[in-house]
Amino acid sequence: MVKRLLVMGVIVLCFGTITVIWLKASSELTLSKPVLIDQKEDDFILHMRIENSTEGFRILHSLEYTGQEPVTIEHRTPLTFVSFGVDKSTFTGSPVTKALQPGDIYRPNVISETYNVLKKGVGQVYVHCQFKVGDKLMNITVNKDLNLK
Repeated sequence: MVKRLLVMGVIVLCFGTITVIWLKASSELTLSKPVLIDQKEDDFILHMRIENSTEGFRILHSLEYTGQEPVTIEHRTPLTFVSFGVDKSTFTGSPVTKALQPGDIYRPNVISETYNVLKKGVGQVYVHCQFKVGDKLMNITVNKDLNLK
């Protein structure tokens, strides 16, 4: 009798573990394909790549300077603000100054950011890059659909 209960307990435990693993794997969202963004504004191009990662979505971004003369930009952190589902951006961090030569690519974050906040279907990603060149405030904004499965 005790043996039978022990065997039944092990079977139920194995079945429960397999069910939990299956539910976790099937509930994770993935992009149907990576999202690439190249948005040009004056002498600058914002490059972004949104791709799947083991923890959700990884966002890689950089700012390319295509002008002819060296410039200095100033921005608050983050340089590029990304939000999902709601168009909001907050630039409240410390000011950062960066000198750029023609052809430079500025990557303010060495570590990529990871997000996991969306539901299946089509979602919106909002991107806002803000910085100053001299007295001119530059705003590069992008809205893009994400196909999630």
